[in-house]
Amino acid sequence: MKRVMILATSICLSIVLFSGVHASAEGNTGNQPKQHMHRDHMWKELAPYKDKLHEKNRLKIQYYELKQEALLKKDTILRLHSAGAWHQNPKMQVHHQEMKKICREMKGLRHKAKAEKKNLKAAIKAKDKVKIETHFDHMLLIQKQVNQKLGERNAVLDSMIKEIKK
Repeated sequence: MKRVMILATSICLSIVLFSGVHASAEGNTGNQPKQHMHRDHMWKELAPYKDKLHEKNRLKIQYYELKQEALLKKDTILRLHSAGAWHQNPKMQVHHQEMKKICREMKGLRHKAKAEKKNLKAAIKAKDKVKIETHFDHMLLIQKQVNQKLGERNAVLDSMIKEIKK
């Protein structure tokens, strides 16, 4: 019994010693990994542009509200749809073409937004304040255009609902 107790104690001590050596071997790097330190650096760089960040977030909220409105309108169209007869209506085909055009334009805007975001990250990394400012302005402009296109799409959906109800 004594041997088992001595063996268990020696195992516990070796674990404690190993973890202590391992912790001191890591050094004093802190609790945060490098990834979080990078994020802190990014937020420090973006601090002067907090008004633009708030504006971008407000536009993004508006974007999601418009998307929700479009979903509700699509649900209404689905409920009003009756046996596919509305596809032969020439006005519906015109509305469908308008929707396709708007979707193509929005796809181009999404690609522009993606490129601007990439350029903004590069400007932040380079700490170029002029480029950061211009990229923020471009991102805000693109988001406003996207919201405008969603508003147009919602107007087309409204006209489709009116046509179906006739």
